[in-house]
Amino acid sequence: MNGKVRVQIDEKLVREIAVLARLDLTTEETKMFVSQFKDILDYVSILNEVDTENVPPAYLSSSGKNTPREDAIEDSIPTKDFLANAPQTKDDFVQIPRVHIEQ
Repeated sequence: MNGKVRVQIDEKLVREIAVLARLDLTTEETKMFVSQFKDILDYVSILNEVDTENVPPAYLSSSGKNTPREDAIEDSIPTKDFLANAPQTKDDFVQIPRVHIEQ
């Protein structure tokens, strides 16, 4: 990847990200995030200057040895006790609000 890709950080992009994150930003907060996003991307772009010519790729973060544990059957928490901690229930289930983003 020789070409540098510059992302244009502006208020429009910040507002789009805020919508995806379900954030209601004020105009001042939007301007603040424009500046902060630019600073973050500038800082991360330093990684493009690192010489990785003779560095082998690190595909795995572990030694690659699999150490399985013994599979044991355990009793689970009784449904009544579990549902006692839920904010809203219906029958024997935890009830959550519907999640749907209009686009």
